[in-house]
Amino acid sequence: MPIATQRVAGVRRAKARRSPAPLRDQIRDAARDLFAREGYESVSMRRIGSKIGCSPMAIYRHYENKEELLLSICEETFNRMIQLLDETRLQPGTALQRLRRCVRTIVDFHLSHPNHYKVTFMTVMPPGPVAERKVAIGQRAMDRLRAGVRECAAEKGIEVDVEMAAQVLRVAMHGIASMLITTSQCYPWKEPERMKEIVIETVTRQFE
Repeated sequence: MPIATQRVAGVRRAKARRSPAPLRDQIRDAARDLFAREGYESVSMRRIGSKIGCSPMAIYRHYENKEELLLSICEETFNRMIQLLDETRLQPGTALQRLRRCVRTIVDFHLSHPNHYKVTFMTVMPPGPVAERKVAIGQRAMDRLRAGVRECAAEKGIEVDVEMAAQVLRVAMHGIASMLITTSQCYPWKEPERMKEIVIETVTRQFE
């Protein structure tokens, strides 16, 4: 085999070893990392392409524009959250135990996937159809929280404002996640694990 041909073949094999995922996934993963580190507005499609060794035109074959790429990252985040919530809700225990486990599961997911969190929840998406689609996707996760609140209220035999209770849970989750993700390296939080437990217990105390 000619030396030039061997070199080309070697490059192709190296790329295959480095990038086993489909190009669409590679683009999304690279964009998530860049958006989280450099900011959504600062990153161009060309910058994303250069990170994984493809042209901007190759990206546009998979994503119509940068907003669609951002939405794809949000979809991936919410889909993972929903899968975890559904798995957690199947575990045995009282309605309150299941709800608290669900809240803790999502907080822990955010903390273990900080770039998913930063891009999905800390990136401002311009108003419009794409932003509306993101809200619709997120409602599926909120539906799980609403269901958990209803189950706790029924088990306790009380009436609650389901939407308000679910939104309070959401605020608590984001409060813990955002603070630990953005300040854990510079602020001396005291016993973060215990703090998570206290916050979750506090916002669900009405169901005890």
